[in-house]
Amino acid sequence: MQITTLVPAYKPKYLIELLTALRHQTVKPARVIISDDSPDQAFVAALSAEPLKSLVADLAIEVVAGPRSGAYDNFRHLLWLFRQRPTELFHLLLDDDIPYPSFYERHLLAHSSGQVNVAVSRRWTATESGQPIRDLPVPEAVASFPQRLLELRAELLFQHTAGRSGNWLGEFSNATFRAAMAEPLDDPSLDGICFTGLEDLGAFLKASVDKPLAFINEHLGFFRTSAAQHSANPMGRPLKLAHLAYLALTLSGRRLGLLSAEAAAQNIAGLAPLIAHRYGAQEDLAALGAVLPALGRGEPGAEAEFLALWQVYSGAAARRALPLVA
Repeated sequence: MQITTLVPAYKPKYLIELLTALRHQTVKPARVIISDDSPDQAFVAALSAEPLKSLVADLAIEVVAGPRSGAYDNFRHLLWLFRQRPTELFHLLLDDDIPYPSFYERHLLAHSSGQVNVAVSRRWTATESGQPIRDLPVPEAVASFPQRLLELRAELLFQHTAGRSGNWLGEFSNATFRAAMAEPLDDPSLDGICFTGLEDLGAFLKASVDKPLAFINEHLGFFRTSAAQHSANPMGRPLKLAHLAYLALTLSGRRLGLLSAEAAAQNIAGLAPLIAHRYGAQEDLAALGAVLPALGRGEPGAEAEFLALWQVYSGAAARRALPLVA
């Protein structure tokens, strides 16, 4: 079983650390595709010149120009490239995150141990320098399970993530997918409801609908934090999308029968007015902010109105087909 590493690249600052982490894997990826979305093609220049070119000769690296139309389009570009020449598994590795040496070894074991679409391992949250400082609040029943490998079904995952407006699973960097998931991941929606803003959690839940998610109860990497990240700006569009995407995933879970009507209503009743209070005065969320209180109260017609507005605000209505780069 082989794996392809897909790197949506933008920040060359961490390139050496990233390549070092890949070179020291106990099981190396069969291919590494780096889609360079940086303004000056810094990754292309660095990896095509000495001494770096020779230093990473033991990795099968392919560097291509990115679409330069946003971070998620760069993800989509990589998924399209992967589908042209797939391996059994793929890994979307953000350019500032680091997998520990046994990451691929443990993920390959998880995929070989059962029929799963995705394997997710725990990771540390680290400072910009790479010092681990905290963990994600994994449910106690999962954290204390005596075995290091668990299979978690969609009902449990929806209940403990989307149904509670929380993501303890992490990000793309600490997950590996079966090749068959490359096409579904290009469409960030569940049951026709877009989850843009929570593409990572949405992808995990989508992958778990027909097969369990393999959860590796080991810290196999770290997620790097910095002042330049979207989460550092609480009023920015990415965090607005993330808040609203929890509502979208809650509605998807209820439609799919993976969240009870009562659980979905309870989560929406708490989250919708909070979003309206926090962002309702923002010009770009005026229309959505106006319907959120009614959605929280479960008023007739509010859900349909919310979804119509969300289809536009999330960008789903303007979505383009692949390939994004000729």
